Amino acid sequence: MPTLPPVPPNISEIAAPLLLGVIWNWSLFGALVVQFYVYSYNFPGDKRLIKLLVYSVFLLETLQTALSGADIYYWFVSGFGNMDHLASPYASAFDVPIIGAAVSVAVQFFFAYRIWVLGGREFWWICAIIYMASTIDASAAMGGGIYAHIHGKFSRGKILKILAMIWLIGNTVSDGLIAASLLYHLRKLKKREELERAGKASSDHPLGRSPVVHPARRASRTSCLWILRSHPRPSKHIQ
Repeated sequence: MPTLPPVPPNISEIAAPLLLGVIWNWSLFGALVVQFYVYSYNFPGDKRLIKLLVYSVFLLETLQTALSGADIYYWFVSGFGNMDHLASPYASAFDVPIIGAAVSVAVQFFFAYRIWVLGGREFWWICAIIYMASTIDASAAMGGGIYAHIHGKFSRGKILKILAMIWLIGNTVSDGLIAASLLYHLRKLKKREELERAGKASSDHPLGRSPVVHPARRASRTSCLWILRSHPRPSKHIQ
């Protein structure tokens, strides 16, 4: 039987981010299930393209959550005490950056289109930045996932670090712009409603669509979560 590598003294710094990240991911999936049910119940008449996007994202997130369960089993059950298991990305090279990038680019493109519809040509430059940042960060995330899979371990190499930084910064920029833009439109909607109550506004304003409220809140949360959702820094014992 081969000798296992020794457990380093800073094992908590290696294992805790992996364990807590998966637990947090499963918790957020519970919130997603509730959101999916609320959408399906309240908007059965949405366009087929929007429904396709929603159902596709939900299926991808379900797959990602299941794979993260396989990751945690590999790291902490079948590989308990085995640092070689803990050093391997296993399925996380696919379920975190690649699936995450596919979901984020689809959702961010949709929100950019929504901003264009609500704001018109005045917001073309914001939409352009969102499209560009989303495309770049998705490409970096997928490249990082492929790189980690080929090397078969969590690497501290400069290439992976650069790709991860591009991925996270790009997502933060895209989601931040989405949140700010939708909150701006939401503020205009609130002001219009106040004017309507005073009898000083017409009722055919294009902002009179309440679904903008939930995307604004969701984008705000997503912007914060993407900042926190980074791979743990490997220990010097994992090379």
